[in-house]
Parts: sequence; structure tokens; C-alpha cells
Amino acid sequence: MKLIHLLQAYNFDELMPIINDMFPGTNKFRDSLEQAYNLMLGMKPVDSKKAIRYKILHDDRSSDSYMGAEDADFNSTWDVCLGKDVTREKGVDLSDDELAANCLVNLCLLGRYPASFESAHKQMIKG
Repeated sequence: MKLIHLLQAYNFDELMPIINDMFPGTNKFRDSLEQAYNLMLGMKPVDSKKAIRYKILHDDRSSDSYMGAEDADFNSTWDVCLGKDVTREKGVDLSDDELAANCLVNLCLLGRYPASFESAHKQMIKG
């Protein structure tokens, strides 16, 4: 499923509690995240042959494993990322709403956002 379709399947109020569960304390960035969500839904996605692949990742600094996508999957402009397919590899049991929530946060932090998001991005980075 394309990321834009995944985001369109949920309203922001459905995603925010999931975001806060995944990333405790992110409620303080609610306004910035909602602004990003609204900006993304207003964009025209660019078709991309690349995908955002969720898989089991291993932390090199510890013996921990977690489900996620590589940072490089989000290293593009938002409109290009919105046109990418979001896939799950074997063993990844994240639901569609969890994928949408995770992608939204990752795009805010890792993606190349539009100038209209600059101020909100700075607030998120400051913490």
C-alpha cells in the first residue's frame, strides 16, 4: 500500500495515541505532528519504485531487536516518500495504523520536509 493511502485511512486523532504509545512523551509535539499530517495529506505523491520496508532490525550496540524501517527509507522529500509502498517483511506484526503512525513520525524527523514545516521541525528537534 502506498504511504499516502495508509495515512488517508486514518484521521490524526486516531494516530496520535498510537504515536504517543510508540514514542512516550510525544504528546508535547501534537501540534507539529498534526501540521505535518495535514501537509502530507495535501501533497501530490510522486510515484517511487522504492519502498519503506518494515523488518526486524538489530541494534548493533546491544543484543536488542525491534521492528522498524531503515532510516534511509525516509531520506527523500515528503512527496516522494508518500508515493512509496509500505511493506512488512516476515515476522513484523505491526498493524496498519501502527505503520501509519510510525511513518508519520519518521518523515517528520528524517524526511526532507517542505519549507512550511521548518518552524515545527525545529520545535520537535529542540524537544
